[in-house]
Amino acid sequence: MGQQLLDISRTISPDMVTYPGDPAIVTDYHIKGPFQLTSLEGFTVHTGTHLDAPRHIRADGASLDQFPLERFLLPAVVVEVPDVVDIVDVEHLPESAKHHAVLFKTRNSVLPDTGPFVEDHAYISAAAAEALAAQDISLVGFDYLSVDRHGDSDFPAHRSLLEADKLILEGLQFRDVGAGYYWLLAAPLRIAGADGSPVRAVLMGP
Repeated sequence: MGQQLLDISRTISPDMVTYPGDPAIVTDYHIKGPFQLTSLEGFTVHTGTHLDAPRHIRADGASLDQFPLERFLLPAVVVEVPDVVDIVDVEHLPESAKHHAVLFKTRNSVLPDTGPFVEDHAYISAAAAEALAAQDISLVGFDYLSVDRHGDSDFPAHRSLLEADKLILEGLQFRDVGAGYYWLLAAPLRIAGADGSPVRAVLMGP
């Protein structure tokens, strides 16, 4: 196809970073005849790099299996936010909404993929989330396990985006990816009624 493929997913492993309160991954291996079968315990649909659907915050919200495949293969822009910035705010949003996915690379991308959850991670402000929710976009991506400030029980970024039918792609990793325009592939598993799903997120291009 002639395009460079860039994996922006985090590796699923027992020592991976998990959101506080979520179960840790336990990997087990079973032998069944000539075959090895790997089982995962503690695995949720919000493990690692994953999509959030509106049902994540609202019982009557759409689940991921209700979205057409076109919502998971999109032109995207990676916005690189300066490392000194803790809060992605309105001033960091791209001027043009010609892309369908807006992905934020912050100082989170240099945080370890393993070990304890970092509570003071960069996050998206309520004002920026409201502005993104008002744009004609399909998806917002972020390079940690939550778009919201840790400890904010109102989850304003989640609520603004998901209530506006914008999918949220969390747990991305842009360590080796620069700002620019790409195609994004982030297809979820086909799970009935799912409020989220792990994905293998890939950028194509530029």
